[in-house]
Amino acid sequence: MDQGMYTAAAGAMAMEERLDMIANNLANTNTTGFKKDAVSYQKFQKALDASMLYSGQFREKPVDVVIGKQYIDASQGGFEDTHNPLDVAIAGEGFFAVNTPDGIRYTRSGNFTLSAEGLLVTQQGYTVQGQGGDITIGKGKVTISEGGSIMVDDVVADKLQVVSVEEKGLDRQGNSFYAPKQGFEATAVEQPEVRQGVLESSNVDPITEMVGLITTQRAYESFQKVIRAVNDTYSQSMRTVGAPA
Repeated sequence: MDQGMYTAAAGAMAMEERLDMIANNLANTNTTGFKKDAVSYQKFQKALDASMLYSGQFREKPVDVVIGKQYIDASQGGFEDTHNPLDVAIAGEGFFAVNTPDGIRYTRSGNFTLSAEGLLVTQQGYTVQGQGGDITIGKGKVTISEGGSIMVDDVVADKLQVVSVEEKGLDRQGNSFYAPKQGFEATAVEQPEVRQGVLESSNVDPITEMVGLITTQRAYESFQKVIRAVNDTYSQSMRTVGAPA
């Protein structure tokens, strides 16, 4: 295959991946605590030129645009006042710990509620974790301090478990939950900054994402045109080679 075809095909594939990422970001613009995906690009230079095999020489053929890595951008989202005492947000680093059927998962989505048993749970019914496991609140006036301590009628009931995971070590699990990738661990945040009666908004900027969507679509169309142009050139060559003058 011609080098131009390789380069254009690789570029088109990279743009397809970016389109999927942007579409997912836009779909979660209004998801509480959502952290957008981002990508970085790199040059791929390991395509082997088969024509050099017989001479014992190898030549790298650069394929210019490929996805280097896709990662979660854990930057801070905005804050929305709800005045609901069970709504909490983290300012700065950290994630709330939640006990799910798949084990402990982490989230920035703090729109919690109470279960029938008086446990602090997520919207999915999973128990929010404190220093001693599940947090039991029961009935009474709930106050949550900036450090994450939960008081019911001015009596300390527990403290929210807030942990930190390296941005590159986050693995998206769905429903705004994350787990550490293999080789990464969650560590306790000693002095978290927790805000009561507030929710963190998604960190997706819809205007930025829409601009990215348009530019990515145009880039994808350009790569397609290159592929068609190279293909047409070969087709024309095959029709004309050996034809009488």
